[in-house]
Amino acid sequence: MVVCTNHLLKGFVAGGGDDGLIGKPVEFLLGELGVAAGRLQMFKAAAAAPWALKPVLALLSDACPIFGYRKMPYVVITTCAAFVAAVLVGLRFAIGVGSIVTCMFIMFLQVSTVDLLVEAKQSEEVKQKAHLGPQFFTFTWLGINVGQVAGVVCLGPIIYHFGPRVPFLIAAPLIMLVLWPTIANFLNERPAPVEERGFNARLLWRHPTLCAITLLIGLLVMALLVSTFFLADRNLLIVAIAVCIVVPSTFMFFIRPEIAGPIVFYFLLGMLSFSTEGALFYFYTDSALNFPHGPHFTALFYTTGLGAATFIGVTVGFISGAELFKNWSYRAILRVTIVLRAFTQLALVPVLTRLTHSLGVPDSLWVLFIMTCDSAVFAWRWIPKQVMGAHLTPQGMEATMLGLIAGTFNMAMILNSYFGGFVLDYLGVKPTGTKADAEMFDELWKVQVIAALAPCAMLFFLPALIPNKVQTEALISQRPDSATYGSLFYRILRPLFPSN
Repeated sequence: MVVCTNHLLKGFVAGGGDDGLIGKPVEFLLGELGVAAGRLQMFKAAAAAPWALKPVLALLSDACPIFGYRKMPYVVITTCAAFVAAVLVGLRFAIGVGSIVTCMFIMFLQVSTVDLLVEAKQSEEVKQKAHLGPQFFTFTWLGINVGQVAGVVCLGPIIYHFGPRVPFLIAAPLIMLVLWPTIANFLNERPAPVEERGFNARLLWRHPTLCAITLLIGLLVMALLVSTFFLADRNLLIVAIAVCIVVPSTFMFFIRPEIAGPIVFYFLLGMLSFSTEGALFYFYTDSALNFPHGPHFTALFYTTGLGAATFIGVTVGFISGAELFKNWSYRAILRVTIVLRAFTQLALVPVLTRLTHSLGVPDSLWVLFIMTCDSAVFAWRWIPKQVMGAHLTPQGMEATMLGLIAGTFNMAMILNSYFGGFVLDYLGVKPTGTKADAEMFDELWKVQVIAALAPCAMLFFLPALIPNKVQTEALISQRPDSATYGSLFYRILRPLFPSN
């Protein structure tokens, strides 16, 4: 099941999350429509929003079984919808920004649903065999990255020779392949008794706070998506800031400190890692006519070359990190990797200022090396996050809690694209793939410096939010069945809500 759903679907088709056969081509599709860099990365983030809706999907899975099954029907429904969406994009029925983003949203909805429900099963296994946690997640993510590199190796030549829509036609049958292990019940799911089918209100009453936060996350994500299409940048910025305030405040007040601290930390860390991918897409791929002194990477090199560098870095990071940091505390790992990643991000500045061009240093070699190093550092930080998340799930609510953890982190990834887009617009970096792009890139290096240094602010919050424990230690000792035990809500308002 893991090989088919994680390695093939999430790795090969979705490129590990929001890239691959169904993710990377969107940059070329929106670039053909002349979408400005800031808006391009916002639309791409909106298409990947189902990753932030994982809490809602998890709640549906736990509370609303279909024909007695909590996982199988949701996988089947989203898989069929994703297949149709892939065909629509591949056959040019989806041609406008709105239709393309909507189809992308549906495809990522399937990937995120499958990923969540398989991950919930994994959490149950890790709890029973905690000492195998790092090795188990290493196997999962190494497989995902093997699929990811296979995808980028194929993707580059396909886009270069046949255009950015053909990958969706290739992805369509692979999307449907998920039905095989699902219908064969590789998840070992047993149908609930007849009397327990239908809406499970008892679940909501048992964890009302957790469920309320789940619905809040869903509403915030949908509000952000709607705002993206209908609000001007200034008003959209206000919505994004409001989301950044509401999410961590809610967790810190309602959720127990052992769970809330890491969730808030990774949310803020992800949000502060401002994305510049929209501008970098145009910077790397603009023609000599539009950007005379640019790197002029081909679609083949941009997708396959840089994708291969990412894979190599992530693979080295996963293999080395499991051994290097197995006895390190979460705090120590984060302290080192945050600083290292600031340096790898700053190392792109010579390319963006065209210093490499002036010195005769090949841009391709420089960028490949930097991306490899950056991906390795990212992998070092990723495995502990996944292991920590598995230890932070209250008994009986694994899918919902995992959904909240993953959903808030993915919402942060969406927000970093929005805030990165706002910074790009503020500094006048608004390339669209035209002859005016050359002067648009003058301030791009400043945006990169801001994006590199902003996450370092989280070093000051590290002791307060992250436990000083190693990856094999349990993080919840008292009341492991409660998500609110010991929270401010629990201590202050407990007498008014005895059911929590």
